[in-house]
Amino acid sequence: MEQKYAASVDKVFALLTDPKWLEARCLALGELSATVKAKKAGGGVAINMKRRVKRDLPAIVAKVMPPEADLVFDEKWSADEDGSRSGTLTMEAVGQPISMSAEFELKPSGKGCIYTIVHKCKCSVPLIGGTIAKFAQGQVEAGCADEFGYMVDYLKKNK
Repeated sequence: MEQKYAASVDKVFALLTDPKWLEARCLALGELSATVKAKKAGGGVAINMKRRVKRDLPAIVAKVMPPEADLVFDEKWSADEDGSRSGTLTMEAVGQPISMSAEFELKPSGKGCIYTIVHKCKCSVPLIGGTIAKFAQGQVEAGCADEFGYMVDYLKKNK
């Protein structure tokens, strides 16, 4: 997935690593709760997020997973020599057979920047795990698209 922003890498990075901004974004997008901690070290940032979500589930997925879930995210951002930022993300659905990982990059582009992220979902349930992982991938990407849109709107209102 990719999104172009009309703001610098530094401005977007500052928002994506600001615990209060991230919590507000989660709640604005309909999540039940969100707590975020960030630790800066050597030009990088480590973020730990705990989010509670509620989703409509197809019947096959609802047999294995409840509609409400606690998600734990660990993000690691680093600074690149060219002014870009990059990192990795892992997400665990607490007590559920699903996990997600991602690699992302924030690069300068013209007067703004481009944020790119690639997600991979896995499910450990035999036989139907592929179906559940595919559903989870769709949910993750829909949520990411909403987060992209939230940032675009925020940047327009806060130039």
